[in-house]
Amino acid sequence: MDMTTKSCREFVTVLASNEPAPGGGGAAALVGAAGVALGNMVGDLTTGKKKYAAVEEEILALNARAEALRKRLEALVQADADAFTPLAAA
Repeated sequence: MDMTTKSCREFVTVLASNEPAPGGGGAAALVGAAGVALGNMVGDLTTGKKKYAAVEEEILALNARAEALRKRLEALVQADADAFTPLAAA
């Protein structure tokens, strides 16, 4: 199952169990994605404001980079599970 489609409660419940995945790598990627999402939120709250007009272009560029990073980290949640599950079975 795709770890990124689980609810937060399901993810944490399985993380706390004896299941091989998600594990530390997936949890770290998920927390990283959440951190980057918070950065995006700040950028979104900044854009469109007169006070920050001088840096709006830079903020938009940073938000685009952050979104790409967030998507990569989200993909790594599942990639970690896909890589570790067969190893744990061996």
